[in-house]
Amino acid sequence: MINYFQNYFELKVLKLSDIKLHEATENVRRTRVLDRINEAKYLNNPIIVGRYDNDLILLDGANRYSSIKALGCKLIIAQIINYKSPKTVLDVWNHLVYDDFSLDIVKDFCKKNKINCKHISFSEGKKILDKNFHHILVTDTAGTDTILIDLSKNFKKCLEQLAMLGELYFTKYGFDRSESEIKITELRKFTRKKGVLFLYPRFQKSHIVKIARNNLRVPAGLTRHLIHNRVLHVRYQISKLKDAGNLEKKNAEFIKDITAKIDDNKVRQYNESVIIFDE
Repeated sequence: MINYFQNYFELKVLKLSDIKLHEATENVRRTRVLDRINEAKYLNNPIIVGRYDNDLILLDGANRYSSIKALGCKLIIAQIINYKSPKTVLDVWNHLVYDDFSLDIVKDFCKKNKINCKHISFSEGKKILDKNFHHILVTDTAGTDTILIDLSKNFKKCLEQLAMLGELYFTKYGFDRSESEIKITELRKFTRKKGVLFLYPRFQKSHIVKIARNNLRVPAGLTRHLIHNRVLHVRYQISKLKDAGNLEKKNAEFIKDITAKIDDNKVRQYNESVIIFDE
C-alpha cells in the first residue's frame, strides 16, 4: 500500500451536487454530527460513494453529507468504490427497540393502516423473510410472540411503509442497531436490553441504484454497506469545502497530502476486525 495506495483506495474531493442519495438522515444523529463538525472545523472521515456506471451514489455518511451541506459547503471528501464489485457487500441492520416498546404498538399500527400481519413462529417467519423482500419480521426478545408484516408490492409504497414503521420508535423510544448475522438465540440469551426486534428486508444493490436515480429514500439506519479497505481519520478543513472553484487543484493538493502521510509512515492498514468506542 505504501507505494501503490491507489490500488487500495480512491479518495477525492467531490461536488455535493454530483452525488445521488439513497438514504434518509436520522435527525438526532445528524444534529450531533453537525455540532461536532462545526466545532472541530474539520471533516474527519470521508463519506463512502459507490460508482455505478455514470452515477456516484452515497452509500455511507448521509448525516455527514447533510451536515456539510447545512454548513454552506459545496464540496465533500469521499472514498469512491466500485459499487459493482463483489467486495462491496450490501447487508441490513436490524433494530432492537426497548424502553417499554411492545409488539402491541406494532399490531395497532398495522390495524390502523390496514397492513396485513399475522402471528407466526420465528423460524418460519425468518424463512419467509429470507426468500421474499416485501416483509418485516418483528419479535420480542422474551420469545413469546412474533409477527410477520406484509409490505406493499409497490416499491415506492413499500418504502413509505418502512418509513412509517420506523417513526413508531425513532424519536420516541431507545433502540440499537443489530448485525444481521447475530442469531436470535444469542440475542435473547445475552442482550442486556429486553425489547422488540425488527428484522428488515434485505435490499439488493439494484434497489439502491433505483432509489438513488429516482430520488427516493430508504429510512435511516437500515442499509449496511461492508466496505473493503475503508479509510478513516482523514482530516479536511471545512473552509476548503465551501468554494467549489479550483476543484482540480484541490484534488491535486489532497492527493499530495495523502501521499505525504503515507511516506511519513502515518498510515496503518488493519485486516482484523476492529471495535471502536466513539467519543
